Amino acid sequence: MKPVIIIGAGGHALVVADALQAAGVNVLGFTDADPAKHQLRQCGLPVLGSDATVLTGYSQGDVLLANGVGGVKGTDVRRALQMRLQELGWRFITVLHPTAIVSRHASVGSGAQLLAGSIVQAAAMIGEGAIVNTGAIVEHDTDVGDYVHVAPRALLCGAVKVGKYSHIGAGAIVRQGICLGQHTMVGAGAVVVKDFDGGGDLVGMPARHVKGIA
Repeated sequence: MKPVIIIGAGGHALVVADALQAAGVNVLGFTDADPAKHQLRQCGLPVLGSDATVLTGYSQGDVLLANGVGGVKGTDVRRALQMRLQELGWRFITVLHPTAIVSRHASVGSGAQLLAGSIVQAAAMIGEGAIVNTGAIVEHDTDVGDYVHVAPRALLCGAVKVGKYSHIGAGAIVRQGICLGQHTMVGAGAVVVKDFDGGGDLVGMPARHVKGIA
């Protein structure tokens, strides 16, 4: 296994670092655009500098990258970062915490992150760059699109389809068979009981469209 550099040094990056360390991966440190973080240590690892500066010291064959950007209000920043670096030839590691339970019959896309206590059941599909965060559950036959973030303790019941670039908030529940369009933002604790193919912002029990999630 090649060593890994984590892009970003915020809260999500710490969780990613911990997951990689728990899996026995050699993590060299973090990058971050904020100069105030440079030379700090987090999870026992250094913040090495900005990604533009740090990555000039390596070739694409020397190291793998991990996406340390989370995103509570959307997945656009995370997606843009990863796609930009991939277009330059960098490869992102798939992060699998040792306590994640992933069916051997599930499919996990490259660069996805399955964090502590998450569960991915048989015939589920996790897209490229997606996050199944702490304690989240993705049930059988569910399709989680590219760069979707399933936040901590969220539950996607069987045969749910979540379109690309969506965010399922902490503790949210999506009933079996529901289809959510691309760029859907489901608020924390919401309960989704009908399809929302057009995406948008959903809150409440049962979930309804709103103008924006604060």
